[in-house]
Amino acid sequence: MSNLVKPAFQTRSYNTRDVVAVKDRYQSYLYVRHGFYPVDMYVDSNDNLVMIFPKNERGKELYEKYRKYELK
Repeated sequence: MSNLVKPAFQTRSYNTRDVVAVKDRYQSYLYVRHGFYPVDMYVDSNDNLVMIFPKNERGKELYEKYRKYELK
């Protein structure tokens, strides 16, 4: 079974182990505002926009700031 996904708007595929799905619109907005862009996005079965971001140090830093309400 392959975890490789062909993204909707990117030309590069990614492995599901290397990304994180963010359903919170405000969190996604803040990530993009700080220059951290999604590698993919889709609409789930509940009509929520889900953005797929890479798992890396930059994402971890932004997540920690978001979690502490420090990301503006």
